[in-house]
Amino acid sequence: MMLLVADRQTVHTGIGDTADQTLAALLAAAHTHVRYLSQPDTVRRFDLAGGQLVIGFNHDRTLDRDNGQWWDKAMHWHLNVWPRHVRTAVRPRRLADIPDTTVRRSLVDPCAYLAHQIMADALRVPLPGGCRVLGPDPARDAARGLPVGLKVRLPRWSFTTTPACVDLLRTLHRTAESSYTVLREAFTGSPDLCSVWRRPALLPSAEVHERLAAIDWLSPTARRDLLRLRLILRDVSDRELSLLAGHRDVANRCLTLGGLSYNLAFVTPDLIAATPTLADTEELYLVMQLKLISYVGHSPAVGGAVASLIDRHHGPTLTDADRRVRRDFQHSYLRELTRDPASATAEPIGGTA
Repeated sequence: MMLLVADRQTVHTGIGDTADQTLAALLAAAHTHVRYLSQPDTVRRFDLAGGQLVIGFNHDRTLDRDNGQWWDKAMHWHLNVWPRHVRTAVRPRRLADIPDTTVRRSLVDPCAYLAHQIMADALRVPLPGGCRVLGPDPARDAARGLPVGLKVRLPRWSFTTTPACVDLLRTLHRTAESSYTVLREAFTGSPDLCSVWRRPALLPSAEVHERLAAIDWLSPTARRDLLRLRLILRDVSDRELSLLAGHRDVANRCLTLGGLSYNLAFVTPDLIAATPTLADTEELYLVMQLKLISYVGHSPAVGGAVASLIDRHHGPTLTDADRRVRRDFQHSYLRELTRDPASATAEPIGGTA
């Protein structure tokens, strides 16, 4: 399923330019989806026991290479259900055993854990009651099958229907946006973004070190790893950018994205069941994955992995029977949505894909 924010006059690209009422309606529609998946009849009818749910959306303004939000930049939320036969078909592999550099960097962005630490440092405002930030811990993520990224533990699914959840989304977006601007200026001397197929020149490492030292909210760990990042990054010449423009696959591997890039997802490791229901889960997270290189957008952890990538070129295709089942599933959900007054507080918000 997909929920698209549509407007005749304006393209709403993300949290920053979307009204509270619309965000509340999206959250209410997501909660209706959870309640729909918590109905025993839905679970039995569509054989969803043992399936996995992830709800999320992407934010990325990059226009000159592949990225998570594609090209039109209209805000859209993915309501993904991975049935048991899909989830169990996933065969997790060690990241180091994947030979393709582009795939590795797309699954787990090179800055994934650094970005997690930076966000944990930057979140200096109180979060809504019952919400708690989890620090970077790769071993925990692997053991629990949780996605890579900043994780905010939420009290319950019903939290998504409260104004506090809208506030939390805005807090995470504002924190990511302001932190990105501060760090971009520390690395380049300017907070301004570049035009298409341009990237800013880097300041000398010594100057970046001084600028990072002046950012008082950064932890020593984040400051150290940011300096390591500066030593790894290098300037890209106009000639190289021209070559990358003609070789998008290479650009996806080594050219940074054109601005702040992240995806936000509601994730629970608990699987769909008739009882206890998905709505009853006591382990729910809002996960923020920030990207510097990865072109993959809404990439949840499926089948025990900490990141997953759909093979759109060599993977299996939907049969006519698959499409009929999906259509029935979508239409049944939409009937639930139109019956739920809490999900109808903004117009228009919905659609199928």
